[in-house]
Amino acid sequence: MKKTAGWILADFRVLNSAIWCQRRAVPSEKCDPKDLRTFATSWGLSLDMHLSFGRRHFWIISAIAIVLLVRSSRGQRAGQQPILVCHDVIDGPTVGAHEVEDLKVLASGSVTYTVRSKATKSYTFKMKADDVSGLVQLLDRPEIRTLPSEVKAKSQPVDFFWDQKLQIVRSGATQDVHIEHFYPFLNLNGSAYPQQLIAFECKLRDIKAAATKQSQNDGNWCEDLLAHKLPESESYKCNATESKMKIAEGAGWGPVQIGASFRSIQAALGKATPSEEFSDIHFVEYRSRGVEISLNRADDKVHAIYFYNHQQGSGQFGVFCGQTSKGINWNSTIDDVRNAYGHPSADFIRGNSSRLQFPGIDFRFENGKLVRIGIPGN
Repeated sequence: MKKTAGWILADFRVLNSAIWCQRRAVPSEKCDPKDLRTFATSWGLSLDMHLSFGRRHFWIISAIAIVLLVRSSRGQRAGQQPILVCHDVIDGPTVGAHEVEDLKVLASGSVTYTVRSKATKSYTFKMKADDVSGLVQLLDRPEIRTLPSEVKAKSQPVDFFWDQKLQIVRSGATQDVHIEHFYPFLNLNGSAYPQQLIAFECKLRDIKAAATKQSQNDGNWCEDLLAHKLPESESYKCNATESKMKIAEGAGWGPVQIGASFRSIQAALGKATPSEEFSDIHFVEYRSRGVEISLNRADDKVHAIYFYNHQQGSGQFGVFCGQTSKGINWNSTIDDVRNAYGHPSADFIRGNSSRLQFPGIDFRFENGKLVRIGIPGN
C-alpha cells in the first residue's frame, strides 16, 4: 500500500511515543500499549519484529518522513507559482466608464479575478487540469513567445482605450508584454495582431466567464474573429416611417431611446446580436441597421446608442440610414457639424481620427469622413 508523507509522519509519531515510553520505563497508565501494535500493523510487522525495528531504525523512519515532507512541500510551492498575470485598464466606450481587471492563474489551476469599476468584485475558482494544460500550450506558442515587450497601438482611439499588461511565467523566467490600445476587432480588416494573441484573449474571456459563472453571451465574436467570418453586413433600407425619424441629442432615434427597455426595442426592431460585455454594461448589435446599443446590466435599459458608417474595426455593421434632427448625415463635414451644433464641449484628435462632443451627442471622423454618431450615456 502506498504511503503518503503525512501517513508516514503519523506512523513516525506513534513509533516515537512508544519508544519514548519504553526507554524511560514510563508507567503503563501514561502510555498506550496499543501504540506499538498500531505501528506494527500499519507496516505489516509482527510485534517482536517491530520492537527490534523500532529501536534500530527510528532515525531511518524519521529521515524518510522528512524527505517526503520536503518533496510534498516543494510540490505545493510549485503549484502556488503563477503561470499568468494579466492587468487590464479600460476607459470607455461610454463617457466616464473606467474599469480595471486583474487576473492571476496559478500552476495548480487556482484562479483569482478582480474587477474594479464603480464597485470592486473578486472571484476565485479552480481550472481543470486539461484547461491548465491547454493554457500552458497556448502560452508556449511561438507567436506568444516572440511578442515584443511593447506592442504599439495599431489605431488612434478617441473614446475607447484598453491597455493590457501580461506576465507569462515559464520555468521561472518571466515574459512581460504591454499592449497599447488593444483592439482585437482590427483583425477584421487584416492581421493587425497575431492570431494566437487573439486566441489567447478569447481564452482569457473564457476563464473570466468561468470565474464569474456567467456565460460569454457575445454572439461568438471570438470564433468569428479567429475565423475572419464577420463580413460587412448588407445595409438595411429605411422604410418611409423610419426615414422620418431623426437622431435627437440626449434622446436617441425612433424606438431606440436612452432609458428604453431592451424588450421594447426588440419588439420594434427584432432580435439583436449580443456583443461585448463589461461589468456594468453590455452591448447588442443590429448589424444590418448600423446600430449598436449599450444596456445597463442592472435593468437592461438603454445606456448609450451608436450609429455607424464604415468605422474602422466595425466592419460587421451596415450603414445607418438616418440623419440627425439638425440635418447632419454621412456626407456632412466637420464644419457642417460645428455650424449645426456650435462649439463642441470637447474635441478629441488623435492622428487621422477625431471626435467632436456636444451635449447629448458626439460625432466621430476618420480621414475627414463622418463614420459614427453617438448618443452617450449619462
